[in-house]
Amino acid sequence: MSWVWISLRFWLFLLVLQPLLSAAYEVIYAVNCGGGKHTDRFGIRYNSDDNRVGIPSDYGKNLIISRVHPDDMILYQTERYHTTSFKYDVPIVDEGEFLLITKYAEVYFQQPGQKVFDVNLNDLIGISDLDIFSSVGKAAAHDVVLPFSIRDGQLSVEGETSDFDGTLSVEFAKGAADNPKVNAIVIIKGPLEGPEKIPALPPPEVEPLDTEQRDGRDVEWGDTASKSDKFKRTSGPKSQDPYASDDSWFMPITMAVAVFLPVLFCLCRVR
Repeated sequence: MSWVWISLRFWLFLLVLQPLLSAAYEVIYAVNCGGGKHTDRFGIRYNSDDNRVGIPSDYGKNLIISRVHPDDMILYQTERYHTTSFKYDVPIVDEGEFLLITKYAEVYFQQPGQKVFDVNLNDLIGISDLDIFSSVGKAAAHDVVLPFSIRDGQLSVEGETSDFDGTLSVEFAKGAADNPKVNAIVIIKGPLEGPEKIPALPPPEVEPLDTEQRDGRDVEWGDTASKSDKFKRTSGPKSQDPYASDDSWFMPITMAVAVFLPVLFCLCRVR
């Protein structure tokens, strides 16, 4: 999938989301985790984060976050994380269908598998083994949309149900690697057929091996099974040394000697 197609899908997502939010959806909760108040380009008003559990951070302000409009970059630059599981409790009095949108950006790790955690709604697993870097890489916005419903005192998530007492606990549960985190949370009341997720980025392209000029030739370096055992292979046939087998320098000397010896012989006889 090309970058042009990914960008096109992303901006189509934004164009579709805005009228849906203004017409069919009711935002019942929004918080800029680890940060202050913010109103995004769609008119969603994010409250400042007053959670007392976990650690707020604005380390992401050192980076430019991609895949998001610059006006809303702050939503992905501040975050809340914790060394163990933590949660946000959201009171919900109405029944119906809802969308949970959690926003993320990996601002520290450089490879997949370094931060992996789960997102639970009450005691139900909503998102398992979330790996931000694996989905979009570093310093890139990543939104995860999770539909859920509340009917007759029952919370339903991904086909599983549990009793609901009026409080939705959005838990970021410590998982396989490092600490759980979240950058922003939005809960919207509306149909389950909501806006699609921002498409994941393709895996990064593998860079070609470095080449260097050595002894007048292009040389590639490659690794064997052992890093200490490197080998060199030329990128083309070895050029011949112009002085290795060229005897053209010997001919003028031979001719000079051949001409000079008879002359010397004649001079000797004249004497």
